[in-house]
Amino acid sequence: MTEKLYGTVLVKASQILDSLSDGKPKSVQVLSKDTAINPPTISKILSTLEYLSYVSRTVDTKEFYLGPAMIKFGAARTTTTNLVDLTRPALERLQLLIDETIHLAIPQKNKVVYVNKLEPKHQGIYMTSKIGMARELYSSGIGKAVLGTYDKNELDAYLKGRELKPFTPYTITNEKELISEIAKVKQLGYAIDDEEQEVGGYCIAMPIVNHGRAIAAISISMPKFRLTPSYKSRVIKALSKTKGEIETELQK
Repeated sequence: MTEKLYGTVLVKASQILDSLSDGKPKSVQVLSKDTAINPPTISKILSTLEYLSYVSRTVDTKEFYLGPAMIKFGAARTTTTNLVDLTRPALERLQLLIDETIHLAIPQKNKVVYVNKLEPKHQGIYMTSKIGMARELYSSGIGKAVLGTYDKNELDAYLKGRELKPFTPYTITNEKELISEIAKVKQLGYAIDDEEQEVGGYCIAMPIVNHGRAIAAISISMPKFRLTPSYKSRVIKALSKTKGEIETELQK
C-alpha cells in the first residue's frame, strides 16, 4: 500500500527545484517537460518560490534558476553555479564603474578558485586568468581577503607547517610579515596583491561574508601602471558597494 503524501504542491515544488539543480536557467515550458507538471501549475509554484527567493529569474529571457535562499543550505552546487548567477548582476554593475578585470572566487582546500571572470571592455592591456584557476591564499589579493576573515586559531591552523613559496620577488614568504599583513586586511576591510602573484599586476579584493563565513571573494585586477591614489580610492569604493549588494542579496 502506497502511503498518501500530505501536500502534493510540496512534491511538485521539489521536482521543480530538482530540475533546476543542474544549474541551467530554464523556461516554464522546459520545466513542464522535465517534471510532467502542466505550465499553469509550474507558473504558480514558481511565483511562490521566487517570493521566497528559492528561485530567481533572468531579466532578459525570463528563465528560472536556483535563487539566493538556496545558498543557506550549503549545497556544493549552490556555492558555485548559483553563486555565480546570484552575483552576476552586481558584478556587471561593477564593470560599468571600473573597466578592469573582475573576479569572483570561492575558498577551496586552502586555496581560492576563480568561478567567474569579467574582462574589461575598453582596455587593451589587462590581467590574464582563467575560470577554474586556483590561487594560494597567502599570495593573492583575493586569497588574503579570505584570510582576513579568519580568527587567530583558523589562521594559525592555516599557517602550521605551510611553506610560503615565492611566485615573484614581492611575494610575502615570512610568516610574521603575513600575519601583520592579514591584521591590516582586517583593519582596512580589503586586501591587496602588489605584484605578489604576478610581476606588474595589482589587485584589490574584498570577502563576501554570509552567516559569519567568507563564502567567496571579489577582486579587481589591473596592470600596476594604471594605478593612481585617486583610482585606487575609486576601486575600493566601487568594490565596497558591490560587496554590500551581494551580501544583502544573500540574506533574502
